[in-house]
Amino acid sequence: MSPRRALLPLVVTAMPLLGSPGCFSLDTFVWNPTHCSNIDPASDECALKDLCTPCGQRLPFRKYGIADERATQHPIPLDDGQTNDSWFLAADPALGGEARAALTVVYSHGNRGGIEHYMNRAALIWRTGVNVLAVDYRGMGQSSDPAEPTEEQFRADTAAAVRALPGILASHGLPADGAVIVAGYSAGALSAVAMVTDAPAVNHCGLLLEAPWPSVQAFATDSTFIGVPGSFLSNGSWDNDTRLRQYTGPYLHLHGTDDETVRVALGQKTFAAVGSDDKEFVEVAGAAHGNYLGERGDGVLPDVAATLGEAAYLERIGAFFDRLPCR
Repeated sequence: MSPRRALLPLVVTAMPLLGSPGCFSLDTFVWNPTHCSNIDPASDECALKDLCTPCGQRLPFRKYGIADERATQHPIPLDDGQTNDSWFLAADPALGGEARAALTVVYSHGNRGGIEHYMNRAALIWRTGVNVLAVDYRGMGQSSDPAEPTEEQFRADTAAAVRALPGILASHGLPADGAVIVAGYSAGALSAVAMVTDAPAVNHCGLLLEAPWPSVQAFATDSTFIGVPGSFLSNGSWDNDTRLRQYTGPYLHLHGTDDETVRVALGQKTFAAVGSDDKEFVEVAGAAHGNYLGERGDGVLPDVAATLGEAAYLERIGAFFDRLPCR
């Protein structure tokens, strides 16, 4: 369920508590993760949504056209001894040439499922001919800690991913300070924005966001229309709009006009907050929010990639990659 649709009944529940700041908090407003230790592989949901790769099993790369030998798992060590999962998808120069094969997109996926749930999106980016490092979060997929993160943990975990990046690049024959593009989808924008502001990724040269998360307060105001403080919904602010004021590099923002989770009006406000003079907003008519694959039959409406079509989507983001200063 989307935050926008879920919030109204929650506000009714919270109203008696509004006199006590901090009494009502809901970090599942930000995350409602699925961990590999808490799944039923036989469920219809698992069959439809690729949510349920059992712990220790490889993810469904071949299903999305990526040869198994191109995918390498890299558990990322965290400050508290836990690990977050990540997978490096090595570029195929036949898809985009040698120049693109020297680029690495660090990809931060959306809410709920781990990397396996968003492998279709990681594969789309990979098909532009770049390397892709898909990072997971605490509580999701095959990361070691099944508990969802606080905002403080999440930002510390993102910094840990940035620290691990040079070693991962070097292990694949790329320069440790090789060119990096940071990308995030939906709630994954929280990780992506932190990578280019809190703990800047090595030699990052561009930021790509699709339907990005704005802030808890922006959602609260947009969804309830009564100005409920964000502090009543979450222990953290999860505020991308403020952080994006610090970002001055090349920026591409993709957003669907029929997005009912992060409405296009919120996307436009987030875009306006970006501190860069080199930024582009692509509004895709009729596109909705959600991880769409037609054959799933799960009721998810066509998203930006599905509405544009694969060729047009790859052309759009590939053109962004080609003009970046790291080329």
